[in-house]
Amino acid sequence: MRQSCLVLTALLGTAASAVAQVTVDLHALDALPGVKPAPAERHRAVPKPPRRVTTTNPTQVAPSQPAETRTAAPPVATTQPATPPPPTQVAPAAPPPPPSASLPAAAPPAIALAPVAPPQPTEPEAPPAPPPISDNSATAAASTAAGLRVTFGAGQSDLSPSSAAAIKQLVASAPPSANTSFNIAGYAAGTAEDPSTARRLSLSRALAVRSALMADGVSSTRIYVRALGTASGDDPPDRVDLAVLGGNASAADVGAKSQTQ
Repeated sequence: MRQSCLVLTALLGTAASAVAQVTVDLHALDALPGVKPAPAERHRAVPKPPRRVTTTNPTQVAPSQPAETRTAAPPVATTQPATPPPPTQVAPAAPPPPPSASLPAAAPPAIALAPVAPPQPTEPEAPPAPPPISDNSATAAASTAAGLRVTFGAGQSDLSPSSAAAIKQLVASAPPSANTSFNIAGYAAGTAEDPSTARRLSLSRALAVRSALMADGVSSTRIYVRALGTASGDDPPDRVDLAVLGGNASAADVGAKSQTQ
């Protein structure tokens, strides 16, 4: 058996057309099933490694393979990769044509605008009511540092002709400025049990003086009225203090000045 393997190996090595590289392991034959080595050879020591026959064929057979399973690998074909074709140039799509203009068949209707109403003329202010002047009134007027003090008879709120003339003279002597203001503080005698009656009487007296000022040409926006009732202090309880303040002073300063009189 061993001799047949050697002969086969020699034939493969001397073949002119064979270019395979073959490695033969002689001890692999002992591993085949059904093959028993000779008794004399079983104990023989083999110091040398198995011989290897090498040829120029790149195919190599593993030493541990049996001789019957040795196969030669097919040669690897070396081919050049195919060159991809150049990309196809795609022309851009043409933009769609603009829509055709359509003209209206008839002219649009005219828009009618409502006329703007002219501003209405402002009605002139009604003349102020005349002040309550009575010949039987015991009212008297006296000048003070702030302006004028008008005293009334008990329970009375009308002006006397002399007190109305004194108020008109005070308006004429006041500073001719739009900032000139007039502060009116009215008082009346009364009891602590009925303070509302004294407050209403003091308001009537203050409004009488206000009507006299407006009749003399003073605007109502420059007149400040306060009804203080029985808070007259040590001065006569039935009176009206009229203070005049010109320039840039405020109405609060006018009231403070009239309360000190």
